[in-house]
Amino acid sequence: MDLLAKGAEAEIYVVDWFGMRAVLKWRKPKRYRDPALDHQIRRRRTINEVRNMYIAHTIGVKVPAVYFFDPEKTVIIMEYVAGENLRELLNRGDYGYLRDVGVLVGRMHRAGLIHGDLAPTNIILSRGDLYFIDFGLGDIRRGWTRRTAILMARDVNVLLRTLDLYGDKAEKLRNLFWTGYREEMGQRANAVEKEVAKIRASGRYAERT
Repeated sequence: MDLLAKGAEAEIYVVDWFGMRAVLKWRKPKRYRDPALDHQIRRRRTINEVRNMYIAHTIGVKVPAVYFFDPEKTVIIMEYVAGENLRELLNRGDYGYLRDVGVLVGRMHRAGLIHGDLAPTNIILSRGDLYFIDFGLGDIRRGWTRRTAILMARDVNVLLRTLDLYGDKAEKLRNLFWTGYREEMGQRANAVEKEVAKIRASGRYAERT
């Protein structure tokens, strides 16, 4: 079992699962929290992540296959998705994938699924398809309200903040994403874009002050 990544919430290992290369995600205990509360939070997030991955799969968004999960031990064993993440693709100039990302994020949002952490490292090109990973902070929204649009805007803004780092190419990259997103979301994309504009304007104001 080899440690692949160690984050604030979980540790990720590469393991052998009946002869297949797999990923084990373990939400480790937090010593600063009450043990009972800590276990409840980790258990809920483990179940939440598997549920969100299942929903994404049912609407045609590629995610790692889940081989096994144990809510009590807060462990998920899933498919190892080999490939390049979106950051690596952008850094080598493969910008066209952003339109496809926009379509897929729009597809999730249209189904009420909010990813929760749309960092480029959580989007992987593998075998010609884009896969989304790390749904642990995601959510499901039933019905359409302004609150839903705000949460979706926050989701999108995580990705846009990364695109801001690409200097004079940033606007082009953002437009590629929005093109795909509007195609999938239709008129509701307008409400999300308005909330994104508010978030970004308030962020710039905070930076100036």
